[in-house]
Amino acid sequence: MAIDEKHLEAEIQDINKIVSIILATGMYTTMFFYIFGLILVFARGTPIPRLSQQYFHSFGDFFAALFSLHARAFLYLGTITLILTPVSRVIISIFAFRREKDYKYVGVTTIVFLIILVSVIVGSVFKISVG
Repeated sequence: MAIDEKHLEAEIQDINKIVSIILATGMYTTMFFYIFGLILVFARGTPIPRLSQQYFHSFGDFFAALFSLHARAFLYLGTITLILTPVSRVIISIFAFRREKDYKYVGVTTIVFLIILVSVIVGSVFKISVG
């Protein structure tokens, strides 16, 4: 029994380390995109884009703005990274709980993931025009 407890404790430590790395990487990546976007705003003297101007009509528009070093593309990318960081943590948790065969928490975490997914879809489909 002591061996199983040590093994479980080691797995939990591994999972916590992975989650910590994911969250830190997401935080630093988000900060990089926001800071780089703000540097572009101040270097080019362009105003910070309004919320209604931050949407892209296609992936092509987004990548064109990104490769042309438009500030709004980097600010948008920072926001996407900020959103995806905790989402990736939830996905890792689903796999970790499944690996431990803790199906109650697999179910709960899957429900949390589905709520996040539905929120993103509803927010994307039913955009409210702001000013």
